[in-house]
Amino acid sequence: MNQATKCAHPGCDCVVQPNSPYGKYCSDHCKRAGQITELRCGCQHAECR
Repeated sequence: MNQATKCAHPGCDCVVQPNSPYGKYCSDHCKRAGQITELRCGCQHAECR
């Protein structure tokens, strides 16, 4: 059973649904940032503001 998981970007607190177009990330920003350490996530979702 697929369940929602935390975004794979270390600085992000968003939840990712199993059918996300960005795979294990919540947004294109997080996918491009990958494992880069950011002080604040720049995905602009409410969970990270």
